[in-house]
Amino acid sequence: MDKLRDKINSLRAEAEAANGRADTAEDALKKFSNQQTEREQELVSLQNRIALLEAEADRRDAQLSEAKQLQKDSEATLNQSDVLIRKVDTLEDKLDSTETQLRDALENARRLDLENEKLQRTIIQHEKDKERLELKYENLHKDFAEAKDELERTLNSLSDL
Repeated sequence: MDKLRDKINSLRAEAEAANGRADTAEDALKKFSNQQTEREQELVSLQNRIALLEAEADRRDAQLSEAKQLQKDSEATLNQSDVLIRKVDTLEDKLDSTETQLRDALENARRLDLENEKLQRTIIQHEKDKERLELKYENLHKDFAEAKDELERTLNSLSDL
């Protein structure tokens, strides 16, 4: 009888442990889902920033082309040439800066894509673990119910004696 009680207690402990692991897995899944959502929002934000930076680069390319054309057209005086050269240099510096920002943003977007893929794989693994733990919990619950029924039958037969 003590063995049966010990077995029941053991099954209860296993069921509680399985419930704890399932809760932990669900919490981890929620955490990773939230992280993925944040990463996706960050990715969208960076993609928007990339689009803005590309538009800025195009605008600055156009400005640079315009400035170079003005430089060619206004070589009448040395002062005007010097002013235009400085403007072109400034625009080229801004273009270089914008291109650097664009490269950095693209690299960040690639990094976020890789992190997003990693998180998706982790979520899939956690979902598999959750399903496995739920199946184990159901089996333990079934075993517990069977052990409980067997205990009741044994107690009834003992009381009949």
